[in-house]
Amino acid sequence: MNHKHSPLIAAATLLFLAQASLPATLGQRAIVPAGSQPQTRQAKTPALPGNYLFAYFKDNGEDGLHLAWSRDGLKWQPLNEDKSYLTPAAGSQKLMRDPCIIQGPDGVFHLVWTTGWRGQDIGIAHSKDLIRWSEQKAIPVMAHEPAALNCWAPEIFYDEADRQYLIFWATTIPGRFPATDASGNNGSNHRIYYVTTRDFVAYSQAALFYDGGFNVIDATIVKIAGGAAGRHVMILKDETQDPVKKNLRIATSDKAAGPYGAASAPFTIDWVEGPTAIKLNNEGGEWIVYYDMYRDHRYGAVKSHDLKNWEVVTGQLDFPRGARHGTVFTVSDEVLARLQFKWKDALRQKPDWYGSDEAVRIAGNLLRYQRDSGGWPKNTEMAVVLSEQQQAELSQQKRQTDSTIDNGATYTQMAFLARVFNATSQARFKESFIKGLDYLLRAQYDNGGWPQFYPDLTGYYKHITFNDDAMIGVMTLLREIARKHPAYAFVDEERRARAGRAVGKGIECILKTQIVVNGKRTVWCAQHDEVTLEPAPARAYEKISLSGGESVGIVRFLMGIDRPNAQVVEAIQSAIAWFEQAKLTGLKVIEQPDASLPRGYDRVVVPDAQAAPLWARFYEIGANRPIFCGRDGVIKYSLAEIEPERRTGYSWYGNAAAALLAKDYPAWQKKWSATKNAAR
Repeated sequence: MNHKHSPLIAAATLLFLAQASLPATLGQRAIVPAGSQPQTRQAKTPALPGNYLFAYFKDNGEDGLHLAWSRDGLKWQPLNEDKSYLTPAAGSQKLMRDPCIIQGPDGVFHLVWTTGWRGQDIGIAHSKDLIRWSEQKAIPVMAHEPAALNCWAPEIFYDEADRQYLIFWATTIPGRFPATDASGNNGSNHRIYYVTTRDFVAYSQAALFYDGGFNVIDATIVKIAGGAAGRHVMILKDETQDPVKKNLRIATSDKAAGPYGAASAPFTIDWVEGPTAIKLNNEGGEWIVYYDMYRDHRYGAVKSHDLKNWEVVTGQLDFPRGARHGTVFTVSDEVLARLQFKWKDALRQKPDWYGSDEAVRIAGNLLRYQRDSGGWPKNTEMAVVLSEQQQAELSQQKRQTDSTIDNGATYTQMAFLARVFNATSQARFKESFIKGLDYLLRAQYDNGGWPQFYPDLTGYYKHITFNDDAMIGVMTLLREIARKHPAYAFVDEERRARAGRAVGKGIECILKTQIVVNGKRTVWCAQHDEVTLEPAPARAYEKISLSGGESVGIVRFLMGIDRPNAQVVEAIQSAIAWFEQAKLTGLKVIEQPDASLPRGYDRVVVPDAQAAPLWARFYEIGANRPIFCGRDGVIKYSLAEIEPERRTGYSWYGNAAAALLAKDYPAWQKKWSATKNAAR
């Protein structure tokens, strides 16, 4: 192209009174077939304190299980983009409220939940990794009590002494406890009931677990040190409505299965529910009890060293928006790493990993996201765990025309599928790869360029796109296919030949689009017109310019050509000379804290004589000076002149050219152009 130009302290002394008389644990009686789960297996890596997880639901529990994680027990980050890991499919109303998860001694995670506002069952499922779950079952725990109205907030606890699981929940049986019939709202008068099981096949018949003489729901149990076998603490909610209580109290027992003593005085404010507790792995070894402040639509918490003196820490909490009634537990590093896996890391794994169940699961996701055109959409976290509902929604999006090569889309998915196919030999992954390959070959223009989107060619989508290495990413993949890279040995010869021809045409396009200023070749614009090959704009802040960012990838690709001809050599040498001329010295870009800005910081250019060279993202053609632009589309010559949102939300400077000049070019120049060094 030719151009010329504060913490609040609250004390509540707990009154551990005489234990109330409760029925002993009933003998095992098979009442529900609930899916086999062997009791004894080789234990997995134990959970490491500090890897805290929180299981919760949102809204009314329609979409299922959500998880968040934390290192300190205070600041919680949603996992899986706050999407559900498990869609409810069992029970009276097929909801998944009040999820409770524990990990058994065999390493298996066990989940119980409320299946509906009314009904006589609870839900249960099992998992080894919190991602892949067993068939969901509804256990009709109160079917023997025809008048039972509900089964709310089930929890599960492993009784180490008796080597059995306790599952307990709150139920109202009208008329069963007449002294407190008027204490609840909407006719509720709950008590805590329970069953026991060793194998999740045989369950004891449900029996009364806790009756403290008041309307009670939302019990949870933790074990603390004390005595020969430790002490068990039941944290529960006094559900009394008249007079209003709605607060948390404590009862204790020497045994997990009880009997539990009378409840303590309240240790929280009123109008809270859903307690869950854990001992933090910090210097103080503090206990923290979380609770759902349901009228305020947020979570609260108190902490204590001794479960007697409490400090409110609600102000220090940060929970995912909309999180409701959940449970806290710990997991191993291995489990947490799987849950935190991101699509951006998909091509950074060890070779053996691509044959794993997790890799196959993610590859299965790619098949669901792939459009009928053969390509994939961009900016999508494709490693998420997809619920059945989400899978169904994706099947309805197959005809969308948002396939693209921007931001790594399509060619990254294809590279991943190739690795999983080679590791598993599952034909469906090869077929998806071939469909993607046909898409890339079909999307190429006759002049050798690729549009950013295809088949949607509206607006700047139709431009030949170097931006974010879009075209170079495609050509790199096609070149590896053409060169018979082992990763793509399964590609047939006809398509391999077509890939080679496409690369050749792409190189011709690259050479034709190199911008010439005053008779000298320079670099490239981030996008070029698909007909004239002239530099072209994209979004309002992406102007016609010389690109100090995208041009690095182009030059590096050209350096990968074996036995380059004179035109390719000239293109590389000219670009290297431009990079030398365009480098910026004596300055650096810093992120300066600024609480007044949305991101909490500002991006500022400051002088620094010792700073390494930088290159601007865009340079004005002809003047060769850096340009910046906000969403108003007006070109500025200083980063400080554009609005903070664009200043901090876009990459205006970079140093990728430094490695190109210091490493890539010297090696290339020595091999292919020993007599000319454009970097001098």
